[in-house]
Amino acid sequence: MMAVAELVARERPAASNKYSIGIHPVPERIQGFKDGVRLVDTTNALIVRETHLVPIYYIPREDVAMDYFSRTDFRTFCPFKGNASHWALTLGDHQSSPAAWSYETPFLEAEPVKNHIAFYGDVFDKWVRGEEEEKYLSPRMLLAEPENLVDWLIRGAWAAKNHVELTAQLGNRLVQTGIPVARLNVALRQLHPLVAGRSYIWRRKSNEVEEFSISHTSLNGPGYLNSPMKLVSEGLGGIRQRLDVDEENFEFSIMAELKAQGATDYVALPLPFSDGIIHNLTLTSDAPEGFSTSDLGQIFEALPLISRMYEVHKVKSDSKALLETYLGKSAGNKVLNGLVKRGDGETIQAVIYFCDLSDSTALTEKLGQQKYLNHLNKFFDASAVSVAENGGDVLKFIGDAILAIFPIKDTSKEEIARACQQAAKAARSTITALAEIKHEAPMHCTIGLHHGEVMYGNVGSEDRLDFTVIGSATNETARIGEICKEIGHAILLSDDVATHIPEDVRSVGAFALKGVAEKRELFCFETANEG
Repeated sequence: MMAVAELVARERPAASNKYSIGIHPVPERIQGFKDGVRLVDTTNALIVRETHLVPIYYIPREDVAMDYFSRTDFRTFCPFKGNASHWALTLGDHQSSPAAWSYETPFLEAEPVKNHIAFYGDVFDKWVRGEEEEKYLSPRMLLAEPENLVDWLIRGAWAAKNHVELTAQLGNRLVQTGIPVARLNVALRQLHPLVAGRSYIWRRKSNEVEEFSISHTSLNGPGYLNSPMKLVSEGLGGIRQRLDVDEENFEFSIMAELKAQGATDYVALPLPFSDGIIHNLTLTSDAPEGFSTSDLGQIFEALPLISRMYEVHKVKSDSKALLETYLGKSAGNKVLNGLVKRGDGETIQAVIYFCDLSDSTALTEKLGQQKYLNHLNKFFDASAVSVAENGGDVLKFIGDAILAIFPIKDTSKEEIARACQQAAKAARSTITALAEIKHEAPMHCTIGLHHGEVMYGNVGSEDRLDFTVIGSATNETARIGEICKEIGHAILLSDDVATHIPEDVRSVGAFALKGVAEKRELFCFETANEG
């Protein structure tokens, strides 16, 4: 049997810088079999050799056992050859769809294959050309190995799914190109409330990428202020330091650390993004001669492409971080995945959690604006962490209150009980956390919990939307929080939630909720502080 590589080599057109399609007759007899049945028998086959694709046989329809094939509604479209109709194969118990395609009204360049049939790779278990059996090749891309770093960045780097994959591929590609890189570090600024950036470090020995967070405070520390990265980020050019010299010649502390690890050469280069911000790429060599001028020249010429590849992934990661920060993880991911129009969303079952800081007006007057904001942020920290740790999702901060949900995946009693219990645990955890905070004024809040059906999605004006929960259950939860203040309880649960709580809860009576026709029985925890 002829190997795939041999067939491809035999049928591959001569190297050319132009994209082309070549259609040629096959002089030998072609036969194709499936489960012993001969589906193809021809001496008039054509082979299509298209740039970057494996060679594909096209068989005259009269030389195909068409009784086994049935036309389908499926179509594909090719800008070079035209629109392709497709057929399914039924052979005994075997069914395959799509199994074959044909250009019935091809473009002029592909006119010779009109009404010929081509096949997908799983159709045949035996394919014979002349007297020689071949492996039938299913249509796929056949890209030549990139010739240099720039060639790879254009044709290969796009396949990386994230920063980590791109960094690993870049490190390996540099080595394959002959550049003696032992360590590669890409440091990128990030739009994130908790971190100023991330660093991706690849090492040749492990062939693994480690990811590190760069804190906002570290940018004001000596480690960064006295680093080559700071100077490169300011647009002052690239910095190089031979490391096989006396350490007294080192201007930066990182040089001694890298020399101790066996490095001989170091270079820090700018990665300018389209917004004008300059990020960093540093390379370390352990080769005795370090980097050559040719090595650094290849990298320097490729920097604009390297920058763009990283910028693509940075835009995606920044978008995800910002959406999760401002909308919450669940809502942020839904928006990122395409729910962006007014009305987009879904009806879900959830336990709604509404937590309101007590005495906020008096606190503002007592503490002053700045101290009150610090007070408010500590309140938000305590309540948001409690929600997240118990499986909930904070949707929004409303003035001095928090709206969160605990989604219910299905309507089983067990799943509803799980969500109710997690919400109750989050509520009690919030009360406990607030009691432990030391501040100029004590922190107290009220929390209403209710279970119901809500619309989870986009509402607002045409061009200014909010991804939140809407529905009577949400309104009732806020009303329950108001009853907390009226009767002096920190946490109140609707009967829909209380029935799923195994702990001791007791009724505090039935109350009229604004906008709700019937009174609703509410419950509290037995413990005095409810935390």
